[in-house]
Amino acid sequence: MPLFFSRRAYNAQTKKFTNNRSTVTRYVALEGQSPGSGGWKGSIIGQADWLQKVRASGAAHGVLIFVHGFNTSQAEMLRRMDKIEKGLRIEGFQGAVVAFDWPSDGSVLNYGSDRTDAKHVAPFLVHDALVPIMKMSGKPKTSILAHSMGAFLTLRAFSDVGDSVVSGSGAWKLDQVCFASADADAAWLEKGAWGALILKHRSRRFTNYYNGRDRVLKLSGGLINGGRKRLGRIGMPQLVTARQFDVYCNEQYLRDVPDNEQTMRYSHTWWFDNSGFYNDLNRTLRGDDAQAMPTRKATNKPPDQALLT
Repeated sequence: MPLFFSRRAYNAQTKKFTNNRSTVTRYVALEGQSPGSGGWKGSIIGQADWLQKVRASGAAHGVLIFVHGFNTSQAEMLRRMDKIEKGLRIEGFQGAVVAFDWPSDGSVLNYGSDRTDAKHVAPFLVHDALVPIMKMSGKPKTSILAHSMGAFLTLRAFSDVGDSVVSGSGAWKLDQVCFASADADAAWLEKGAWGALILKHRSRRFTNYYNGRDRVLKLSGGLINGGRKRLGRIGMPQLVTARQFDVYCNEQYLRDVPDNEQTMRYSHTWWFDNSGFYNDLNRTLRGDDAQAMPTRKATNKPPDQALLT
C-alpha cells in the first residue's frame, strides 16, 4: 500500500492533484496494482489514519521518507517510490517506505519555479511528517532518501525548523540521511559550512552518493547555477565532517548501465534501477559500519569510498 503526503493542490472537481502549491498537507493511501498493471486507486485520509497505516506497514523496523527531485510528476514520484520499496525489500528491509510529494511541475523547463516551490514547502516535510512520525509510539527510527532537488529541499527543511518543534531536551534528529544525485552546492558541505553543520545537527549519519557522469548535474552546475559545482556530481569537499560519508559511484554506473542507456536523464536517475545501490542503502539504513560494508571499496581519494557490488 503506497503511502505519501502531498503539498500539491487538489482539484476536487477532477479529483486529481495539480502542480500548484497547496495551503494544506494531504495524506494519501493507495491500493491496487502498480503502474503498468492497471494503476493505483486511493483516497485522501486524515493524518491519524495515515500514521496508523505507516505503523502497520513496518514502522517498528524504521521509516524511510523519499523526497523526490526537480522535473518529477506525481506519477513519476509514485513509480520511483515503488522501485525503492521493492528494491529495499529484496535486500531485507522491513520498515515502512513513504514519500513527500511536493509540487514539481514535471517539466525540464521549469527549474526556477520548482526551486521556488521547494523552498516554500520545505518546512512541511518536518512539521507534517517527520515530527508526527518521530512522535509515534515506539519512536521509530526515521530516515530520508532525497534525490536531486529533493536534497536542496531537505537542507532547507532542516535549517528552517528549530529544535523547539519537538518538546523535550536536545535537538530533533533523524537516524540516516542519504542523498543521491544531490542538486545542491557542494561548497555547502565543506567542514564548518552551513550544510555540513545542519546535517550533523539533524542526523546520526549522512551519506552522499555521487556520480561524476551525471550529465543533468553538469548542466545544473555549469549553466543554471552559475558554475557552482553540484554535490551529487563531485562529492563533498575534502574537509569532511564526522559521521558524513561520500560514496563515489562512477564505476558502478559504468559497469551496470549499457553505453546506449547512458543518456542525460538516465545518468541522473539510474539509482532507482540498481540492485547494488539498494544493497548498500539497506546496509546504511540498518546502521552498518560505513568503513566495513562489503558493498564499498577504498578509493585513491580518502576518506571517499566507492560503491562497487
